[in-house]
Amino acid sequence: MSDRHQSADTLAPHQDAASEAQFFPWYRIPWLLAVLVVQMLYFPINRTVKGGIILQVPLDAYVPLWPIWAVPYLLSIIWWQISFIWAAWKMQEERFRAFVIGTIAVMLTSYVLYIVYPTYVERPTVEGSGWAATLIRAIYRNDRLNNAFPSGHTYSTMLIVFFWWDWKPRLRWLWAAVGVIVILSTLFTGQHNLPDPVGGILWAWAGYHFGWWWVNRRAKA
Repeated sequence: MSDRHQSADTLAPHQDAASEAQFFPWYRIPWLLAVLVVQMLYFPINRTVKGGIILQVPLDAYVPLWPIWAVPYLLSIIWWQISFIWAAWKMQEERFRAFVIGTIAVMLTSYVLYIVYPTYVERPTVEGSGWAATLIRAIYRNDRLNNAFPSGHTYSTMLIVFFWWDWKPRLRWLWAAVGVIVILSTLFTGQHNLPDPVGGILWAWAGYHFGWWWVNRRAKA
């Protein structure tokens, strides 16, 4: 997953760490706003796209609904925003640009797919009246059935995992754990079928490489 090979970032580890921003670089605010604007496009698409197909595999029949998984599912949204602020504050310039460009590319291409090839899920019936069941019902009320493939929760999380993997290698165990937990939360909340997070991982992997390709191409221009 290293982004320091010839086709990606060529900075040595000590150079990367030394060049991290020591104060908040306010000139990066437009980049953060661009990501936020593109993120907001999800909602009108989610509420206007109808129909399509359900992508399922036989194993989906064995995936249970566990309402408690609504907690990591919702907390991951907060984690994304914290990660973007962290990246804007501390990331080395080339890595930050690759991260932002890769993220925007992943979101825009997924939106195109949501529109031209709509997919949705059939959600399970939520039983009980506990707080976890209430959270699941709140998710269902605020997020429509469509925009299933690729999973936005998965690609948003895995983009951070991929870019943080070499940036903060001592915490790789944490990035791996976060990725697994968020992906499982998309399944155990009934928000996605198994093909959806697989698509999200592939989308994030492509965005990771696209971001570095774009940065390196600009550097050579």
